[in-house]
Amino acid sequence: MTAVIPMGDSGSRVSEVEERLKNELQQLVKDIWRVGDPEKPQVPFGDLFDDDDVQQHYEGLAATLKAAKKRGIVTYKSPMLLKGAHDKVMVNLVDKAPLGSKTSDLDELKESGLKLKDDDLNAKGSF
Repeated sequence: MTAVIPMGDSGSRVSEVEERLKNELQQLVKDIWRVGDPEKPQVPFGDLFDDDDVQQHYEGLAATLKAAKKRGIVTYKSPMLLKGAHDKVMVNLVDKAPLGSKTSDLDELKESGLKLKDDDLNAKGSF
């Protein structure tokens, strides 16, 4: 007897993976600010790697950093990052604005939601 494995919606799987990656990259930015110098958006790879919270959060820090580099979130001068050999490589954030200095995504979503609600009310009132 052959077991039937339900086929999931690949679109929902892709969006789930994208959401997880987005959250990891946002956490990475926070960790770089937290572990590194509070005045500069940079941290040596070894310091980031050795941080207890970072070790508990990321399955593969080097892979997350590579994804962040590919998306233009961080820069570093090495094709790969290995513990020990690349401990002194500086990981730099591209966006140098301190955390909390800009309107957060949540505030932007709230504003856009209020605008849509107002637009909807105006459209209903025009009938």
